Amino acid sequence: MVQAGYAVTTSRQDADVIVVTTCAFLGSAVKESEDAIRSALAARRPGQRVVVCGCLVQRFGNRLRDRLPGVDLLVTLDRMPQLPSLLGTSDISHPASDISHPPRLVSTPRHYAYLKIAEGCDNRCSYCLIPSIRGPRRSRPLAEVVAEARALARQGVKELILIAQDTTAYGMDIYSRPALPRLLRALAAIRGIRWLRLMYTHPAHVTSALLREFESNPKLCHYIDLPVQHASSRLLALMRRHYDRKDLERLIARLRRVPDMHIRTTLIVGFPGETEQEFEELLEFVRTTRFDRLGAYAYSPEPGTRAARMSAQVLETAKLERLSRLMRLQARISREKLSALVGRNVLVLADTERTGRTQWDAPEIDGKVKFARPVRPGTFVRCRVVLTGTHDITALPTQGQSDKG
Repeated sequence: MVQAGYAVTTSRQDADVIVVTTCAFLGSAVKESEDAIRSALAARRPGQRVVVCGCLVQRFGNRLRDRLPGVDLLVTLDRMPQLPSLLGTSDISHPASDISHPPRLVSTPRHYAYLKIAEGCDNRCSYCLIPSIRGPRRSRPLAEVVAEARALARQGVKELILIAQDTTAYGMDIYSRPALPRLLRALAAIRGIRWLRLMYTHPAHVTSALLREFESNPKLCHYIDLPVQHASSRLLALMRRHYDRKDLERLIARLRRVPDMHIRTTLIVGFPGETEQEFEELLEFVRTTRFDRLGAYAYSPEPGTRAARMSAQVLETAKLERLSRLMRLQARISREKLSALVGRNVLVLADTERTGRTQWDAPEIDGKVKFARPVRPGTFVRCRVVLTGTHDITALPTQGQSDKG
């Protein structure tokens, strides 16, 4: 948009075009997206256009026009890079997939950025719509990813957060073998990049080469986002996750051998057929594994998925009760683990004058470090932990601020 002559503003009133980028793989995400669109439509001034992009359009297409009258333009995932040229049309055709990226405008704070390394997914878990919405996996060529990373570093980015629907499968489609370790080494060689963070890994695709990268790559954060989804081998088979509980236990034990390794996971409660005994198995697994970070959600039957057609759907009240029990358990574990940090010196990347993150915290989804005194945003600060809570810690800066990690 910027290259086409548009200026970006965060003020809805100042905008000529309001662009709503959407998510749609869960019913809750659909509702959140539609609420945001209706809010934009209700508040728009005369002459202002509302454009809806992304997964919601990909999933529902022109049916959205009946549900959301007043939207000026619907743009599928494949056409988002062509948005400037589309602003004169309401065409919603679906051309061939193309995940090439124009020059980046960083919408995050300038010291960190998300780096998409692939689009689409081949895993076809029984509960998930992502393959039907985003299509099969298409990895970006390594040289293209590295070139974008270099450009981001020149703009002042110090932390790259690698994302895809399955980062651990990166390269399988274009190199016939996993290429994530090779990519991580290439990114680590970029001057100015201090932290590399790995999100959305699949437990069945974590290789020995990737595990060695955590031990040898000085810029790779000792943090992994590893959505295990459940602990019951029976349910994992129904989910089509391609691993069982013993596989998980072996992988987690291997990850724990990396010094200060922190594991974030995601879990589903109330999957079709989940018994009370299997839920108790999940709680026991969480108690013994003691994940450092954990998110969970109640299973949502999405039309078009295998799981939505399964019998023995769990009652919504039971799902919510189980979710509450799980999150209370994790809150206690989180408090206990964070309390062990009191008195320890940690390196923190300042996001604002008053808050930052350790290498063990991804933006927006994990905890924060609250500074006891203001620091300069975008700098690395050595701090001593003085207080902890359920998710966040308070730390006192002990050294001068530095641009280096």
